Amino acid sequence: MSEHEDLSRVLPTLTSNSPSDRAKAASWLVQHPHEISVTELIRALQSESVPQVRRNLLKVLETRQKPSSTNRDGAARPLEASHSNVARQQSDVDLAALIRHELSPAVGWIRLAADEEITSFADSKTNDAVKKLQRRIDGLVALIKSNEDLNLRRVHISGLLFDNWPDTLTAPAIEPADGCKDIEIETDEGLFGLLLSNVFQNAIDASFSVSESPQVQIRWGHTERDYWIRVTNPFGGNTFHLDDVLSVGNSSKRAHQGQGLALVDDIAATLGLTISLEGVGGIASFSITGERPHD
Repeated sequence: MSEHEDLSRVLPTLTSNSPSDRAKAASWLVQHPHEISVTELIRALQSESVPQVRRNLLKVLETRQKPSSTNRDGAARPLEASHSNVARQQSDVDLAALIRHELSPAVGWIRLAADEEITSFADSKTNDAVKKLQRRIDGLVALIKSNEDLNLRRVHISGLLFDNWPDTLTAPAIEPADGCKDIEIETDEGLFGLLLSNVFQNAIDASFSVSESPQVQIRWGHTERDYWIRVTNPFGGNTFHLDDVLSVGNSSKRAHQGQGLALVDDIAATLGLTISLEGVGGIASFSITGERPHD
């Protein structure tokens, strides 16, 4: 691959089925680290199974996380009119960069260690768990940088639900409403994934209070204009509403302090989603509603 190779030719080889093609693309990116977005880079890391290629991609990520005073084209970044806005944005970016710097390489180390110790690591549940961990890191970074433009892309609703189920020991019970076929929605996948993983985990933990195994049901559907997702589970109680839980920071989780629902509420507001939560007769129901793409 030449020094001046266009990125449009690099990205496809980075996801090629051929390890040698991916290795060449990763080596090229080590020399041109700013020619790929962090989102694309993390996506490549999540699926990469060859240790040396992952090492090179982690080098690229480390370079991307170093502070820089210039844009990709070498031009100086324009100064904002408000110093307070600059300080706030810089703080957000620094915190996001810190999370990436500290956690993404650690995820890479887990991958490398597991790859050496687990036969067929790429097909293992451990690999699935590592991918879920990386997606949650991506979502946290996206939430911190919510003052920036959302990274909107089309994703299939069924795949989004399956990919963000947090429990690798169980399979999610997901089914469409009668007559509904899989559709694409437009969203920031990192933020929506963080929302879903928290909603699912809340449901799993709440169901453990009345059962030895999670009894979570996920159902989704759509109209011509909107789509909806409903998560139901048993819980140890009788009646409650979302506002009641948010106001006191209640949580049925065994190891957390009620931050999950507040995080979900913030993400929903950022993505323009409508959410509701109510518990009646020992069954909790969490609903998410969003608008479908217009085209």
